[in-house]
Amino acid sequence: MGSEAVTVRKKKSNLMVFIFAAFFLILGFLVYTSFYNPNLKKTITGNIIREPKGEIEIEASLIPPIRMIIKGNVDKIELKTNGGDFYIGKEKFEIDKASIIIENYNGGLMFNNSYVSIDGTAEKVFVEGIPITGRSDIKINFDNVGYSFSKLNKVYIDDLFYKTSGVVRLNNEKALINLKNDDFQIEKFNGDVELRKEIFKVNGVVKKTNLGFIDVRPSASSSNFSTE
Repeated sequence: MGSEAVTVRKKKSNLMVFIFAAFFLILGFLVYTSFYNPNLKKTITGNIIREPKGEIEIEASLIPPIRMIIKGNVDKIELKTNGGDFYIGKEKFEIDKASIIIENYNGGLMFNNSYVSIDGTAEKVFVEGIPITGRSDIKINFDNVGYSFSKLNKVYIDDLFYKTSGVVRLNNEKALINLKNDDFQIEKFNGDVELRKEIFKVNGVVKKTNLGFIDVRPSASSSNFSTE
């Protein structure tokens, strides 16, 4: 009986030593990653993909953002509108449904659900293929006009962030990410954008993107995608 009691006490003692060792190991890891090497913890909970060229090719088909604001130059805007009041130059146009093309646009754009607002200038404007003549800096303004299709060619987006679902392809499908109500963020995007009722497409390059738990950044040292 005495030897069995000693054996039980040794087992309990060994178990307590193991529990304390595991506790201090976890505590040490948290302290180390919090103060000395925070990237280590991120590596375990998420991935960092580095791309060597200084910019990342991106192609995505996603659920559209509820609201998107763009400011700057757009090489070409294509719109299929559901009708509204348009102010082009000093003229007011009441249009039911029409295809509108705006070339060399500079100004603001706001997409809000299925409505678009524009306030800026353009070099050329076509309504159903008919050119609207005027100076090279034609003033364009309309507010909350319904649309079914919009395409922006050669547009710059400084930053866009929202939760969405869909497919993202990076650098000719070197990486493919499926999003399901995950974060989608692009910074300093240059390229083409297409908006429909249920589809938001981007095709171009970005300086940085965040896709769910994956950060994609440029790197000068590696020659392929790498995970840190």
